[in-house]
Amino acid sequence: MAKTKTFIRQKDSAKNIRLIKAPNTIKSGMGVDTYNPTEALLDEERIGRAIWECLKNGDSEGVIEIIQIHLEACTKTRLPKESHLPKTTLSEAKRKKL
Repeated sequence: MAKTKTFIRQKDSAKNIRLIKAPNTIKSGMGVDTYNPTEALLDEERIGRAIWECLKNGDSEGVIEIIQIHLEACTKTRLPKESHLPKTTLSEAKRKKL
């Protein structure tokens, strides 16, 4: 099998790329905001608006999907703290179908 050739132009363009190593190295003036999707999934007002939109559009599967996603986010964040159960026990209970 023949060796794949790399064009010189590609090597030159790769030299000009500036890498950001870790999220902690992002400076405040760069215009980058942090976003935590779990917070959005735990916001009951936002979830309620999403469910209401699905109900207005007649999308019953969407309502079920939103509720499942919200419960999964709650299971990962709130339930371990409130129930004082190990995460493995909670994940096993979630996998079993009742």
